[in-house]
Amino acid sequence: MPVSLSRALFDLGLDEHLAAFSGAGYSSWEKLTTITEQELAALNIRPGNRRKLQRAIARSLNWPDNRPLPSPAELDRFRRS
Repeated sequence: MPVSLSRALFDLGLDEHLAAFSGAGYSSWEKLTTITEQELAALNIRPGNRRKLQRAIARSLNWPDNRPLPSPAELDRFRRS
């Protein structure tokens, strides 16, 4: 069952950013998993919150917690494998 964007952000303690993400066209968790570092910065998401979100996105794609966050290229390759 797909996770709603509002629920996912609430669970991460990032629900304060729901309006910003929705306004930028990220209407679902699946869409939000494609957001880039540059887009997060443009939305004025604080660095700590960016990392929290990026780790949650990586986890949702089964990226191991014991590895550093993936680069955009690594994440793209990982998604396709």
